[in-house]
Amino acid sequence: MTGVFTSRRTSRAGLGLWLPKLMLAAALAGCSHNPPPPAPQPGTPAANIVVSVQNQNLNDVDVFANINGVPQRLGTVTSQSTNSFEVKYDQIGPAGHFSVVVSPIGGAGAYRSGALTLQPGSQVSVAVAPVLRNSTTQVY
Repeated sequence: MTGVFTSRRTSRAGLGLWLPKLMLAAALAGCSHNPPPPAPQPGTPAANIVVSVQNQNLNDVDVFANINGVPQRLGTVTSQSTNSFEVKYDQIGPAGHFSVVVSPIGGAGAYRSGALTLQPGSQVSVAVAPVLRNSTTQVY
């Protein structure tokens, strides 16, 4: 009977040596992944910023990009529709300031996104809410 206990202890001890190594290998395998794709190079079409505006407001809206303090009209989005606009990344630059301003046509007030941090190829999504001050902006 003593030999049986010894063999069980030996197998548990052997398992005790291998279990941490096995867990470490599993954790490292779970953390490994493919590296992210390279960022688009400035000056290429892939680096341009896409601004998508979904207008849920009852008014048509004009959309402006404020680039380094200079407003630039991007276009109009009619009520209950979506439109996308493209801004060249070269206009903004790596340390540039960018924000979106949405102004209802024939209405009062405006929605301002605030300063946005962008990388080459970023996508900006603006949801214009029925109540303008409840609008949101997201950067992807």
